[in-house]
Amino acid sequence: METLYQKTRIISRVRKYFSPYMELLTKPSGRKLFVLLLAVLSMQAVTSIQHIYKWFLAGISRISQNSYYYLLSYTKLPTDKFAGVTIRKALSIIDEKLAQLPVLLLLDDTLQAKFGTHFECYSKMFDHAQHNGSSYLKGHCFVALTICVPVLVGGKIQYLNIPVRFRMRGNDENKLAIASEMIADAMQVLKNIPTVILLCDSWYPKGEVLKTVETYKNLELIANVRIDTVIYDLPQQTKKRGRPAKRGRKLNIYSDFTFTEVGKYFIAAQTVMTNLFKNPVYMMITTANIDNRKGYRLFISSIAHEKLYAMFSTNEQISNDYARFSWLLPLRLYSLRWNIEVMFYELKTFWSLGNYMLRSKNGIENLINIISISYAFAKLIPFADEFFADFSEFSTQTTKYAFGEAIRKELFFAHFVDFLETHHISLEDLHDFDILDFFVLSS
Repeated sequence: METLYQKTRIISRVRKYFSPYMELLTKPSGRKLFVLLLAVLSMQAVTSIQHIYKWFLAGISRISQNSYYYLLSYTKLPTDKFAGVTIRKALSIIDEKLAQLPVLLLLDDTLQAKFGTHFECYSKMFDHAQHNGSSYLKGHCFVALTICVPVLVGGKIQYLNIPVRFRMRGNDENKLAIASEMIADAMQVLKNIPTVILLCDSWYPKGEVLKTVETYKNLELIANVRIDTVIYDLPQQTKKRGRPAKRGRKLNIYSDFTFTEVGKYFIAAQTVMTNLFKNPVYMMITTANIDNRKGYRLFISSIAHEKLYAMFSTNEQISNDYARFSWLLPLRLYSLRWNIEVMFYELKTFWSLGNYMLRSKNGIENLINIISISYAFAKLIPFADEFFADFSEFSTQTTKYAFGEAIRKELFFAHFVDFLETHHISLEDLHDFDILDFFVLSS
């Protein structure tokens, strides 16, 4: 930690990383955004604006407390453009050797319990996970979109999950509409990527989300679907007169598929037709017990497993791992969807995602996205800046703690050493000095 502090000014490097976000705002608003990001990285818990102002913001800047309230609650921060900046930063860390691999988009929603009825969009929602012992939860629902990019960590290929954007679901809003809008915004930045694959659970492969997937030629879908999804065999060519059939006969997942035992599961895979897509899709059926129909799960992939294997087989490590079970590659990619659940856990446990005390929807969304930008920083900075490459094998919590400690040290020494030695001012003048000006001028 001492070496990390002594070699360079951490705050200057952090400011350089966040400057594309700040440039999307006016200069005063960009300055407030930067100190809020520093607060998220430096403080163990981020709750009310009053709390972080008292213990952090007031000590480094002359900006008033009400200014931060106004920025969060009344300013419409361009979170869609923030998402574009995050996506471009994520794409920039992809190694040339991994450029042929697909980029993944992960889509899911999470519930956040809140105690108090004065929050905007506060409602009672069904909680399938039963976090509090009840099937219902009072609070907010957030729809989240993340991007997974391939990186090299310790010589091995991993997919790094980066939060892109959070949207709060209003009382009169549809999650599918919110999700499709976020996907469409992300695809404007990803339009030149050869293959983008959207991963989602059984709630989202329907309606507006499917329409959005079909809109972009480079966007594919791998998703869990409902067990009662109607599936058909491929149409058979006949010599009969008339219009050829669009679909074959209706298939039964319990009797018309041949299962192969793979580890602890039985898996069947076949190209079929569904009502979800006009074109054939690759369907996989999994179960731990063939005789227990309640344990069956269905997955669809709009991209053929042969095409996926062609992308991954160019890498020797992946080729050796997947050569035998290449037909399971869509299922293995879908397993990466769990990364978004891990992200939710880390954000809520270590990054104060659910501790917000702002009441307006706009204020809550702005604060949540500022926290997610800080979390993305902890994920990306080891790959974006070689000086911090050693953090690539550490958790985001470790990175956050290390940067928080370094930032606090630099702020302390800037107050009592650097500024006094450089400018030879009195302690009375120091009271009116905005310490952030020092780092802006010296960066």
